[in-house]
Amino acid sequence: MSQDSLPFLRSFFRAVTDQPIEFDEKDSSRYVPIYEEPPFSVHDPVKLLARSIEFSLGRSVQLFSGFRGSGKSTELYRLRQHLTERGYKVVLCDIEDYLNPSQSIDVSDFLMALAGAFGEKLKEAGFLKGDPSHEGYWTRAVNFLSRTDVNFSELSAGMSGGGASVGLKAQLKSDPSFRQKLQKHMAGHLGALVGDVRQYIAECISQVRTQWGADTEVVLLLDSMEHIRGTSTNAAQVQDSVVNLFVAHADKLHFDDLHVVYTIPPYLKVLYANLGTLYAPGGVHVLPTLKVCDREGNAYQAGIDFLERVISNRGDWRRLLGPDRAALDELGRLSGGHLRDYLRLFAEIIRRADTLPVPVSTIESAVAQVRSEFLPISDSDAEWLNLIATTHDTALRDHSKLHDLARFLDTHLALCYRNGMEWYDVHPLVREVVKKQASEVAARAAQKK
Repeated sequence: MSQDSLPFLRSFFRAVTDQPIEFDEKDSSRYVPIYEEPPFSVHDPVKLLARSIEFSLGRSVQLFSGFRGSGKSTELYRLRQHLTERGYKVVLCDIEDYLNPSQSIDVSDFLMALAGAFGEKLKEAGFLKGDPSHEGYWTRAVNFLSRTDVNFSELSAGMSGGGASVGLKAQLKSDPSFRQKLQKHMAGHLGALVGDVRQYIAECISQVRTQWGADTEVVLLLDSMEHIRGTSTNAAQVQDSVVNLFVAHADKLHFDDLHVVYTIPPYLKVLYANLGTLYAPGGVHVLPTLKVCDREGNAYQAGIDFLERVISNRGDWRRLLGPDRAALDELGRLSGGHLRDYLRLFAEIIRRADTLPVPVSTIESAVAQVRSEFLPISDSDAEWLNLIATTHDTALRDHSKLHDLARFLDTHLALCYRNGMEWYDVHPLVREVVKKQASEVAARAAQKK
């Protein structure tokens, strides 16, 4: 390998490391404006989300869903840029900074996390010079707990350093038993908590308007809710808690004089039909997987060409793969249009590169590695996934299987596309594996008869 190959590979590898584009001077050039293209412009999430905000009278609530690695966070950064240019004061918060995504979520700890994140991000952005009540939200929350006869000394047992307010924020994220105790104690004080959170948010907005003008509108973008998925032992329980939050407590997630966009996991739309009616008129916006093949399996060139532009913005793919686009287009097809998996395939090829361009065997080895990360698949899952692949529908036989369907979507074994109506397919990396396994299951069943 030549002396300049390693720096090239190192730079390319770092460029395909999956992370949101924040539209700052450092990395905005990596963004490929897909929604400026005619086949995709009608589905531009930023245009749709922004219009609901701009057309509403002072307040709105919308839900934004996207699969992990689909580019959802990047679109939220683009939305922030778009609204900021139009005079809105926008804060983007990551819920993972405040709550553990592997644990069930309750409306009480969610509202505390939301309020704490909102106040902190307003101050970080310079929109709020000081807290409206001369106390951070976490100190306010401690005082609220004391006023509502919650035995905070019992709840806060084991906290150390920084005082109770710092401890509350830390324990809310890191200590499951603390969250359970807090949820139990707050069950009888939920109305008071909702009122206190709304008052705090109203005071923050009032101070923003005092500083920036009475007509200033404020927007909260709350990201990473789709990361709340639980573990192998509690996934259904965690998913149910998210449904309960956004369905049973939908009315508590609206705030006067505030526009809010909540990201939600794809499974929420599956587990609760017609969810958008609870968040009218904005409703639910779903960021679909990029279509690289149609329902009949024919290549969709517009999608494949877009992926070529994505990778060209990261590095010289011709130097890596060779000048022929056949290998590149096959990688695009195998990714299923899932951006994270597309970049992952390139990362594996780069890691294995010993000569440039790489031989076919290196590409095959990289593909096999990424495919192996989806496996093994149980026989029952293979049968269902094969039905999804052949019908392009969810093939949901009964509602007791909704959590399993949510798992397919969450792990992108199944991918959701939009071509007028939504349709589904199995990830191309495992489609043939699924087909073969389902056939073998059917053959064994036939032999037993």
